[in-house]
Amino acid sequence: MRITTERLTLHPWSDDFFDDLFAMAQVPETVRYVGTGEPWTREYTLAKHRATIEHWAEHGFGWFAVSAAPGSFDGVVALVCRDGVESGIGHPAVEMGWWIARPCWGRGYATEATKAVRDHVFASGFADRLLAVYEPANEASGRVVEKLGFTTHSTFTLEGRRERRAVLDRPR
Repeated sequence: MRITTERLTLHPWSDDFFDDLFAMAQVPETVRYVGTGEPWTREYTLAKHRATIEHWAEHGFGWFAVSAAPGSFDGVVALVCRDGVESGIGHPAVEMGWWIARPCWGRGYATEATKAVRDHVFASGFADRLLAVYEPANEASGRVVEKLGFTTHSTFTLEGRRERRAVLDRPR
């Protein structure tokens, strides 16, 4: 199932996107707030890619590739199921994350893509609660979290980096 917005098309994850993901994961500015902040190895990228394919098969949703033009790869909106322990909030949630390719920064793609995916997740009943985990130093992601209506839940340290959890419940 594709999701379309005024400017973007979000494609369900497939093998077609591995090479583009690996290329994007090599750009230091793009990954500085992801995981350890280091570029991903090919092996690590392949493991993430395979887990994403399995997540789609198991849950019927997962990562989406963001395209601003036919055939382009301009980012990712990621959805991953977390149980109450993994989520860090004591309740199951779907964690939402996003990466936008460096050449597309500053165009509002992250907000546009994540709003569309948020609305799709809630409308489809895939989750009652979304979770976003981000570094407070990542001001751009902080603005996206705010625009989507998330509220801060807690802060914690992961791999020596300060992180913030924010939650958003499905409107009733």
